[in-house]
Amino acid sequence: MCTIVRKVCVVFLVVFSTILATPVFGQHDYYSYPDTIRLQMPNGTTIEYAMRYERDLVKYDRQKLQEEKELKEKIGAFLKRWEVLGVTNLETKKPLFIEDLETKIEISERNQKTTVLFPKDTKVALIVKGKHKLKLKKKGNNVYIYFDKIQQLKELENYNFEQILKNSDKQLDPASADRKNKRRPLRAWLSVDENDEVGLTYQKFLRKNKRHYFYIDLINSYIENVNGNWLVGTGIGINYVLNSDFRFGLRWEGMYNFSDKQETNINQWVDMSVATSEARDYGISWFGFSFGYLVDKRGDFFNNHKFRIGIPFNISQNVTVTPQFYFKDFFKTSKDTEEYFGVRLSFSF
Repeated sequence: MCTIVRKVCVVFLVVFSTILATPVFGQHDYYSYPDTIRLQMPNGTTIEYAMRYERDLVKYDRQKLQEEKELKEKIGAFLKRWEVLGVTNLETKKPLFIEDLETKIEISERNQKTTVLFPKDTKVALIVKGKHKLKLKKKGNNVYIYFDKIQQLKELENYNFEQILKNSDKQLDPASADRKNKRRPLRAWLSVDENDEVGLTYQKFLRKNKRHYFYIDLINSYIENVNGNWLVGTGIGINYVLNSDFRFGLRWEGMYNFSDKQETNINQWVDMSVATSEARDYGISWFGFSFGYLVDKRGDFFNNHKFRIGIPFNISQNVTVTPQFYFKDFFKTSKDTEEYFGVRLSFSF
């Protein structure tokens, strides 16, 4: 009876942590938007896109500006709801932050300070025009409009945004396609004239900030096939990241083997790992190797295979694939079998 309960608890823990990690396959709204593109409109408004701008041939969940086809419809829908409020004169109001949630509108005071940017690499002055800030509800990207009067929003409905956004992409494409810029966050300012022509005022690709920090993998579960046998496990680990480029990890895990029908064998491993980072579309990917030692052996499944070496690599933010080789002695395979090899699929949260 106790054996059955242990098995059920282990399976539940692995399935539960897998469910927690599963959204990384289909949803990507948990990360911040790395690219900011601002359009200075001729009527004195500023349109800001917080998005993941498409670079080169990398699509994933990125997109071009010209694929943003809902802007005029969103503005029109907001104005219809705003008319019900009967508020027309915003010039005398304090700076407001207005969030359009389609079924409701939330209004709060905006802590505004005017900042004028003077980039060192060019002689331009960059300033966001408009004291009020409107956030439009959209799928995927966030869009903000800075304005002073409601009349300015009505004027935006008359612009040919299909052509404006297409011309904006033409300005951004050459530098964005450069391989060295493909993973860097983009900051761009574009100016639009009355003829829907777009000029590139300023563009910069930011370098990654260097940081040192610790973090803990609270839930780290996996399923692994070793020599045709399925094993599951869970563990906890602590990691130290150096200069945002190198990661050093130490992890404990319990590996559960159900091959013995009489009891559940729990083998405990301690792994050390070293990895280097690379920016991916879904976030930071780590590539390196791990070295493990069997600190507590239960049952006969592993025989004397007390060492293992793995090569983990991310396929998404929370999912990792790791080929692993098990050894009796360091760099010597066991005489019992020459094919002690495993492939692991891990889920972290």
